Amino acid sequence: MSHDDCHILLIDPQVQALLDERGIREENIQQVLRVAEEENLFHTNKDSGHKLAYLPVGKVTYWVEYAQEVGGCRIVTAYSHRMKIWEGYNLPSKKEEVTRWTCAKCGDDLTVAAVKLAYLDETFVADLPSCPSCQRVLVSEENAVVKMALAERMLEDK
Repeated sequence: MSHDDCHILLIDPQVQALLDERGIREENIQQVLRVAEEENLFHTNKDSGHKLAYLPVGKVTYWVEYAQEVGGCRIVTAYSHRMKIWEGYNLPSKKEEVTRWTCAKCGDDLTVAAVKLAYLDETFVADLPSCPSCQRVLVSEENAVVKMALAERMLEDK
């Protein structure tokens, strides 16, 4: 399927409710999908075939998990965070873990790496899946909406 297939978003009501709650608009999703499909910048889950793509827009990074279907792209979930990912500085992690995701750009399996993140004036390292070749990172929904959101609140309260 071509990236043109993602112009039509297929969003179930419960997913739409989640997007509304998270303040994620269809135009944010369209931006992510356009860049992901045009530039082959997404990760693919080996089990489900779902794609996961992200795009920083201003101070927010939007993530969209989706599946291409006849008639459009089915949005599985979308989430965001405000941490900056310092790509290209990944170091090997103490955890030697291969994930169920592959990099569409490089074809490599994602492995856990020590990834630099920044928020406000703080920089820190977190173990996250990333491509060993191009170093594009994968931030899971749980990491973004639970762990990163908590860290953002704690840094804001300093």
